[in-house]
Amino acid sequence: MNNNPVEQARHSVHHVHELIHRVFTDADGTGEAAIAPLMDVFTEDFSMVTTSAAVVGRAQVEQLFKGAVGARPGLEIVISDLHTVWREGATVALRYKETHRQNQRETSRISVAILRVHHHSTQWLYLHETPLPQETPA
Repeated sequence: MNNNPVEQARHSVHHVHELIHRVFTDADGTGEAAIAPLMDVFTEDFSMVTTSAAVVGRAQVEQLFKGAVGARPGLEIVISDLHTVWREGATVALRYKETHRQNQRETSRISVAILRVHHHSTQWLYLHETPLPQETPA
């Protein structure tokens, strides 16, 4: 893997969302098995602000994933507009757009994640999600 902290952080954003997709869809029967590697990326004191403005910790996030295995078959998750907004040493803040598509419905959010990069691993410290307004079809 690349030793550039920004590139490792960017890779982690994509990898984490691949695991989240696996949990939500359980398409290949590995949704439950994806929870452990997914939770391994979050620090013990990880917290996030959800799209509904709730502040939750790592334990609540883990419960959410455990209850969501296979809950969204057919879900697509697309990560785009990934930008570095700040970096100091091995800590990187990234902003990205996350789009969920399912059953001809699309929702998007802008997220800012703060990640700490180690030699061969990346740990998520914080995540803040802001929902984007729904666009109505023409």
